Amino acid sequence: MEIIKPMEPILSTNIIEGNNFIHQIKWDGIRGITYIEKNNYKVFTKNGNERTSFYPELNEIIDLFKGNSGIIDGEIIVLDDNARPTFNYILNRERIRTKSKINYYAKKYPVKYIIFDLLYLDGEDLRDYSLEERINILNETIKKSSVITITDSFSNGNKLYQLMEEKNYEGIVSKNINSRYISGKKHGMWFKTKILKKMLTVIGGIKWNNGCVKSLLLGIYSEGNIIYVGNASIGLKQSDMRLLKEFRNSISADKSPFSNLSKGEDILWLKPILTCWVSFLEWTNTNSLRHPKIIGFSSEKSINANGEEFTYRG
Repeated sequence: MEIIKPMEPILSTNIIEGNNFIHQIKWDGIRGITYIEKNNYKVFTKNGNERTSFYPELNEIIDLFKGNSGIIDGEIIVLDDNARPTFNYILNRERIRTKSKINYYAKKYPVKYIIFDLLYLDGEDLRDYSLEERINILNETIKKSSVITITDSFSNGNKLYQLMEEKNYEGIVSKNINSRYISGKKHGMWFKTKILKKMLTVIGGIKWNNGCVKSLLLGIYSEGNIIYVGNASIGLKQSDMRLLKEFRNSISADKSPFSNLSKGEDILWLKPILTCWVSFLEWTNTNSLRHPKIIGFSSEKSINANGEEFTYRG
């Protein structure tokens, strides 16, 4: 069978509604395209890398699949202790390159496979069928288990989005029920709406590139210290850059204000007196922000969870 490039949703800031649209949970994992041929199967990532032996939990798909051959599209995820898909956990599984470690990581980060499309069945190409038809065939072809299941579809995107906000999920995907399966993003039929989180951060440094501001080093107040949580450049306006260059000498510091970062190339350390709001997708278990974006500078002071202001002692 040919290696298929998956159909990808287009990012949208608005929830796409209408009688022709259904809405599904956006599972925060990695894409898994499964090729089944008789009693054998192979799993590929969206980049075409085969990862079959690295996800032994998916072995039961042979018993759950009712056909002789087929191609299935879905998401491989890992749940945290709150039953929430966590991208950082699935990355820990996906980074494994030594098969001797698979059993250990399969116990620590067990995966689930959430199926949402069927592209081939017993030699028949279903990609020109409507999404509604493909979903109906999918539900007749796959039996569900605790590890492998089919995602649910909802008619009200706004309600699903609100529920995902409450559960702290990544977002939703809205799909036209008449859509054919078109690889890539040039289709205008599937859309994703992400749920962004927001945090007030301290600007503790500036990373320079040929005399220009490349990114800001961000931190948060924690138990009397400032913890470095990542760099951000997206969203930084030209006016912000000019302001930072103009006042850099008056707010510069001799050493890093971060308790967990003390060295770096082309960095100007700052007194942690400036704050900015950033949006991000996820707070990882390595104490960093995933995909931070600067919303804007703030006049608010950094505080901890108890409402105590951070006092800089430089």
